[in-house]
Amino acid sequence: MKILTETWEFFKTLNFIDIIFFFAVVILLVLIVTLIYFIKINNEEGKNENIEETAEMKIVKEIKNNMKNEEPTIQFTDYEKDQEDKAIISYDELLHKSNNYELNYETEELYDDLSVKKVNLDDLVNRKVEANPNVSVRVISFAKEEAFLEALKRLQKELG
Repeated sequence: MKILTETWEFFKTLNFIDIIFFFAVVILLVLIVTLIYFIKINNEEGKNENIEETAEMKIVKEIKNNMKNEEPTIQFTDYEKDQEDKAIISYDELLHKSNNYELNYETEELYDDLSVKKVNLDDLVNRKVEANPNVSVRVISFAKEEAFLEALKRLQKELG
């Protein structure tokens, strides 16, 4: 009986806020214990029950098995292969493929895996001059050019 009276005296010394805080902590502890209990029960039921497999789950399982067995490859058409080969990714690659111009760099610095180049802004681009003997230039005469121009003008009048 002495324990009850001492507990009552203890509660009488507490403020209203202290009592609310005390009961909030007790309720929180009870909720945590029940949550742990429910998690433990669900894990035991999940192990014991065989979950019925749906059609979607079967499809996913088949796809996973096929992905493990075979390495995924992408089949390109001839057009796609050609486009992939001709694709230009960077400005430097464009200049390299055109082979007519090159940028003037003042300095080049390496930071880890990154190459930083300082561009000369006074003289941005140099034209590479290479003698290419395979180049064939086709020139039409002045008279043929004038006739072609007149034909274009007539076509424009008829259309417009």
